[in-house]
Amino acid sequence: MPPSTVETAPERSGDPLFGVVTGIYLALLATPLAAFAAVRAGMSGSGVLYGVVLVTLTVVTGLGWLATARAAGVDARLGASAARWLPGIAPAALVLLGFASLAATGIAGLLAFFFGMFAMILGFVLGVMARTRYAVAATDGVDPDCEFTAGWPERARRRVLAVAGVLLAVTAAGFVAGLATNRVWLQTASQILFPLGIVFATAGEERTYVASSVGVEQRMPVARRLFPWDDFTGYTRTDDAIVLHRPRRIDFRFALADLDDPDAVERALGARLSPS
Repeated sequence: MPPSTVETAPERSGDPLFGVVTGIYLALLATPLAAFAAVRAGMSGSGVLYGVVLVTLTVVTGLGWLATARAAGVDARLGASAARWLPGIAPAALVLLGFASLAATGIAGLLAFFFGMFAMILGFVLGVMARTRYAVAATDGVDPDCEFTAGWPERARRRVLAVAGVLLAVTAAGFVAGLATNRVWLQTASQILFPLGIVFATAGEERTYVASSVGVEQRMPVARRLFPWDDFTGYTRTDDAIVLHRPRRIDFRFALADLDDPDAVERALGARLSPS
């Protein structure tokens, strides 16, 4: 099996959309800090704080956009590493800071809490955008071995839906319990875990895959993801699916019923992977 791990992505010109989203993300982080600084400086009037918020949002968004848009390939380089998820994780510190300082700082703490929450969401969006741009850059000009659309077999899909349903029910109950007992941490944890249940519920849905020399690319309506061949340990063909095995990760399952030519797909995958 020839190694095909993609070490680096080709350079690309600056991405204006990625720059705008990055600028907004940085502004969401910087604005509460500017508000904290204004409060500590004695500028606690609502009009003054409004001006600080407006100016910081505008200036930081613009600077972040310009800096990122001018940096060729920064989006693809971020998408090639696990660091792409740091923008979604880092704002949790701002959320905790805002919650802990609500009594002492008032509106500044409130800004930190809510802006931190929005920054977490936008940070994960940035991670997905970066991962997509890496996949696009790494597969540019690469000839595909095969392309097909498939989901999980029906039995496996029902099992994953059952697990996702339990997770969604537990997180919904946790959110309601947090509201009833006024436990903000429980509400926050439930809001963070609830989308994970939705993502898990869609794991078995049909997606388009492209196998090539660089790996298996997964294409969705608004995102793309590249899995190098080194991510897989082999493949198995069962009575209802072709399964790509991944250590410590959920295996890929392609329902035979969804494939126009299962034998052609197996030949393309078998050229890169060994049967398990």
